[in-house]
Amino acid sequence: MRLSISSYNKYLSCNRLYYIEKVLGYKDISPKPWLDFGSNFGELMAFVDVNGYKAGMKEAGRLFRDPFKAAEASYLLAKWHKQYSNDIEPVLDIEGVPGNEYPIELDLSHLVNDRFELIFVGFIDKVFEKDSEPMINERKTTSDVINERSAYWNVLNFDPQTVGYSWALSQILGTSVDKGTYEVFRKPSEAIDKTLFKKPKDPVEYKERLLNNIDKRVARDAQMVARKPLFINDEMRDAWLHEFLMVAEEIHNKKLYMKELPRPEYEWGRNKDTCDKYRGCIYRDYCGCKGRLEDIEMAVKEKQ
Repeated sequence: MRLSISSYNKYLSCNRLYYIEKVLGYKDISPKPWLDFGSNFGELMAFVDVNGYKAGMKEAGRLFRDPFKAAEASYLLAKWHKQYSNDIEPVLDIEGVPGNEYPIELDLSHLVNDRFELIFVGFIDKVFEKDSEPMINERKTTSDVINERSAYWNVLNFDPQTVGYSWALSQILGTSVDKGTYEVFRKPSEAIDKTLFKKPKDPVEYKERLLNNIDKRVARDAQMVARKPLFINDEMRDAWLHEFLMVAEEIHNKKLYMKELPRPEYEWGRNKDTCDKYRGCIYRDYCGCKGRLEDIEMAVKEKQ
């Protein structure tokens, strides 16, 4: 079993969602602009790490098919460059592999007594070195307020993804990886500032307006770009590893059990509150026995 942090989080949020996608092999192909923006922006920042700011400004137009999203990405990149251009950390090379989107693949089967195969997989946004010490940089995009008083800021104090990556990288390098940074980017939205982010008909005009207002503060004192120090200790890593292994064993044991479930509404009923908050899960009707999974137009069956 290959288990990533995203799959681990998906299982914790909804067992049925994990079962449909990871066991039955269905894939949600419905549009997710809120996720696409974050993924594309992460790719843009990885490009900037290697090729520089000016090249990144040109790259935004290629990555974002929506020219208005490209304009917003350029605005965030310019905000980041204005604040942190003098503090850019070079990407670390680990045994010939660049630390950008650094791939993690660790066999943890021995930690479950070889009762089943368990491979921890993932990609670290950036691994860099500062003062001869390896560090992690994780990039986040969010619609939440980002400042020292916000709830989102406090959540980052223990993020399973970064704690897990810290543990894995420590195993790979043979030395403890305790520090790093979050670079958090708030997604532009008219709801934040109706004047600045109100889209005209011409995306070029939109981009010019945004770039000409780099220094303008947005509504509700919301920062658009912020960097947060990342500190991880052995206690946090041990707690993460214990839960990760526990969840992996539960997934392994439940796969056969869940296939035997005669009707799926039990899981749906138990997770109804989660379903309501999950941006309208496309599998909800199936879980409620109102339709067949095969009939959902926004899902496809992946080849096993």
